[in-house]
Amino acid sequence: MRSAILGGLAASFLLAATAPAVAAAPAKPLTPDQLSEALLTPSDLGEEYTENEKRYREALDSEAAHTPKCRSAIKALKPLVRSKAAAFIDEEGKPSGVKQFLISGTPAQLTRWESAGKVMVRDCAGVKANSGSSKAGTTKLSIGKFGSWTYGIRHRKTIPALNSKPSFAADVVLIGAGNSVMLLVSDGFFGTFDPGLSKRAAKVAMRKLKDAQAAAAE
Repeated sequence: MRSAILGGLAASFLLAATAPAVAAAPAKPLTPDQLSEALLTPSDLGEEYTENEKRYREALDSEAAHTPKCRSAIKALKPLVRSKAAAFIDEEGKPSGVKQFLISGTPAQLTRWESAGKVMVRDCAGVKANSGSSKAGTTKLSIGKFGSWTYGIRHRKTIPALNSKPSFAADVVLIGAGNSVMLLVSDGFFGTFDPGLSKRAAKVAMRKLKDAQAAAAE
């Protein structure tokens, strides 16, 4: 009898050890109001920044994307660019700044957005569009890992005869974090592009998004 009891206990322990863990339910997507709370404000970046009322909703224009594959990859970002949860910030007095777009969704939706980020890097990085007077190209951008995944590209166009600084440059960064996806576009014209702004904005934006997600989970 004792051996039977011990055998039964051993079997119970074995089943408990091999049973798959019950996964925690995924967090519900954030509401529009919760997403709005997570948006960047000019003061988050410094006193020299102000709201851009033009609210230009584009990650990269077709000329900068240049190739059909890259244009298609950028076009795939349009649902994000149309988000009502959006911030448009410029450095005061300069044609440069950052745009932020936020959406929240299901795990399946976030997986599709991660795929979109991979495709953007695959099909846009390495694209060149040089002409007789200008040099233009897009490279993979590494600003560090934020959230679950981060994908970015940097486009630069220069006119060497006029200025060594880019006449136009833009960082396009896609970040997945928890139940949300963020698109950051930092750009600048006529030598005003700040190459460090996208990383600085991403740090602040991720902190605000995590705070919003934590508050929603309470």
